[in-house]
Amino acid sequence: MKTLFDLHSLVMADYRDYVRSFILISDERARSFVETAFTEEGHFWPETLVQLSPAYLAGSTVDELSKEGLIAPETARIFRRPSDEPYRLYRHQEEAIRSVLEGHSIVVTSGTGSGKSLCYFLPIINNLIRNPQTGDRVAALVVYPMNALVNSQFEWLMNLKQQYENRFGRDFPVTFAKYTGETRDSERDEMRRKPPQILLTNYVMVELLLVRPEDQRFLDRVGGGLRFLVFDELHTYRGRQGADVAMLVRRLKERCAGPKLVHIGTSATMIAHREATFFQRRETVAKFASVFFGHQLKAEQVIEETLVPFSEGGKPLPEELQKALLEPLDTKDFRRHPLVRYLEYELGIEQEAGGRLKRRVPRPLSEIAGQLSEVTGIDSQSCAKALRDLLVVGSTPANGSGPLFAFKLHQFISQGGTLYATLEDRLRREFSLEGQVQASEGRLFLPVKFCRQCGQDYYHALQTDNQFLPHPLGAEPDEEALEGKQAGYLMLAYEENDWSPEQIPEEWYNAKGKLKSNYRQRIPQEVWVSPDGSFSRQSKRNLLKMWWQPEPFSLCLACGEFYTAREREFVKLSVLSSEGRSSATTILTTSLLRHASSTRAARDKLLTFTDNRQDASFQAGHFNDFVHVGLLRAALYAALKAEKELTFDRIAQAVTKASGLNISDIAKNVDLDPGSSAAKDVWQAFTDLTEYRLYYDLQRGWRVNQPNLEQ
Repeated sequence: MKTLFDLHSLVMADYRDYVRSFILISDERARSFVETAFTEEGHFWPETLVQLSPAYLAGSTVDELSKEGLIAPETARIFRRPSDEPYRLYRHQEEAIRSVLEGHSIVVTSGTGSGKSLCYFLPIINNLIRNPQTGDRVAALVVYPMNALVNSQFEWLMNLKQQYENRFGRDFPVTFAKYTGETRDSERDEMRRKPPQILLTNYVMVELLLVRPEDQRFLDRVGGGLRFLVFDELHTYRGRQGADVAMLVRRLKERCAGPKLVHIGTSATMIAHREATFFQRRETVAKFASVFFGHQLKAEQVIEETLVPFSEGGKPLPEELQKALLEPLDTKDFRRHPLVRYLEYELGIEQEAGGRLKRRVPRPLSEIAGQLSEVTGIDSQSCAKALRDLLVVGSTPANGSGPLFAFKLHQFISQGGTLYATLEDRLRREFSLEGQVQASEGRLFLPVKFCRQCGQDYYHALQTDNQFLPHPLGAEPDEEALEGKQAGYLMLAYEENDWSPEQIPEEWYNAKGKLKSNYRQRIPQEVWVSPDGSFSRQSKRNLLKMWWQPEPFSLCLACGEFYTAREREFVKLSVLSSEGRSSATTILTTSLLRHASSTRAARDKLLTFTDNRQDASFQAGHFNDFVHVGLLRAALYAALKAEKELTFDRIAQAVTKASGLNISDIAKNVDLDPGSSAAKDVWQAFTDLTEYRLYYDLQRGWRVNQPNLEQ
């Protein structure tokens, strides 16, 4: 059986192959240097980090709160497991609920999966059960930064509702709804006639609820006004956007706030400073929330998670660890196992001043294995394997319950970077990936780009009157930086079969055999260059002969490929970081889903987050395009493999047949009878569309990640 670590390795191998596919390098030494860098951790992406999900201190059950008189019996009947067991709250949930029920505003800062939504939904529903009259207005407004969270929380509430109604055979006692840009007009009209008591939405829709006449009925002071204002993921509201939303909160409160409005904020991460004390963290969060809500909150109104050790026995002794590593893994007394105790204190929890436990930051497993090796005297590879095995066993659900020892892998992905080389001959020049400019006394590093057609390398440089300087990385120089300089490209001359002006493309000449005016400034020029970048236009001893051509890149002196001024430099020349953010995201997404399904190491389900709607829309379109092109080419390949040769009159039908699609996959009406005349029309339309796309895919395009079939 494959594990999560195997899944990670497969995905990273796919991504490594993907990034390599952009890198065509003709120079043998440069290619060898880059290949070596790919095999070493940290050069292109850092080692994965591991973090254990900590255990939370348990609190009361909802039945116990009901017996205490704190919540209504009906509330306790709602918050139950499918097995009819009452919810058992964590200590931080109970603290938050008690505080809200007393009428206090709060901020809950706890980790992902710690049940923050229960901290506000339970007291809100309890309040509406005890005081159901809201004047047909929204009494509780719950605001999320993105629709995915709205949908997720709405689905959770729907599950509660269905369980309650199935169990007791009566309507759910509280009304709720979601209102986003995805909400259908018919649903909006229904909500306008009778607004729900709880409304789940995003901050953009809150703005519209205040200004659109047809939506103003949702929020006003009829029925007592707004009782609860909840903002989830408070840490997302920073900078200009945070200021805009804070002003929106003030306008909202001016319009509809009830006399005892309770403000509730939640966040998984609010404080970046790891050394901050418990009081400092709460005080900082309280100040932020006070400014955001326009309502004074004190440090004691900030509720943090309360952690407890999962393992039993405390930190293990070296002798216990050594014995555990030398023996087969025994899971009978899992909580007391020395490696479990060791891992929890290295990857899960740590003690801060005052004895309170807090989460540990994620760490590389190799670092923990090396540390364990020093303690026990056992080699680090054996230690790493033992730790991985333990994590896999601990994360496997047992007896129908959740995992005993859940953990997370954090993999940061960044672009590959740029190769730098010194201005020396091919057999002596030095390479670097570090981005430094100075190699040693009298030697410069310049960034290198590669012809996408043949892999010839070019130094990207700025030319002054007497020196070539490195071109600034990842940016176009501003006018001040370019003053007195010319951006362009240097290529080392070859001793044999060197380029010469006789190889200028014929297309650059007019009918009279003269250079066209727009190409005169693009002719490569001979220069003789020193390792420090200084140069001469005349041949000099100890200087290297090179060819200089100004931007835009017009002609590869190795393969002869030439360009017009309209094409972007990106489609002509590559660097080690040629992968685009959207393309990289799509590759990682498809790889994760594919390998999760085939290995069963995880569910083939993926949730991604982005900080603006435009990025999300672009990524969705990019993903769909990638899948469409991939499916089309796969079907074409399968058709050619089956029939060996396809003529223009048969190709569309053969590819459509090889696609493996059914009528339900392509018809708008998924229940369409496959044998009907309407189905035949659908197939014909789809075949015509397939034929168009096949020919369109042969057209030369701007795409680098999926060039056309001819390329």
